[in-house]
Amino acid sequence: MATIDIIILAMIGVGVIMGLIKGFVKQMASIVGLIAGLLMARALFGIVAERLAPVLGTSTTVAQVLVFILIWIAVPLGFAFVASLLTKALDAVHLGWLNRWLGSGLGALKYMILIGLAIHVIEYIDPNNEMISATKKKESVLYYSMRDLSGIFFPVFKNVTEQLIEI
Repeated sequence: MATIDIIILAMIGVGVIMGLIKGFVKQMASIVGLIAGLLMARALFGIVAERLAPVLGTSTTVAQVLVFILIWIAVPLGFAFVASLLTKALDAVHLGWLNRWLGSGLGALKYMILIGLAIHVIEYIDPNNEMISATKKKESVLYYSMRDLSGIFFPVFKNVTEQLIEI
């Protein structure tokens, strides 16, 4: 097993542990909250900033930046609050174990996608294989698998985002 594989497995292990700690509901809420927050901030920052700029006594541009950041922070916090309540409800009905096990799977998947994204970035900024040699990449069992896994999700993310932006 190559050093790259050990690093990749360690990172996936971190994802599994984080998933076990947080649980499926909180993991999903963090992912959906960030995406929903970004989309809501993009859709609402102009309208809210126009009304808020006179109240704050600042220019519309400053208000737009502040509103965008506030919305992008507030929406995930709202999702996190609801996820916390749902997690407590699942624990109360003795389904916390299921939440944690599903969370470990989602945590592993999330970290695998992030690793694949990092590999895409490395290959983009280092086309001459100076950071990681081509030989080490070929020796690795997981390097190209992680890259290909994340490549599956990029078109899906792009299509969903374009559809949501049109709404």
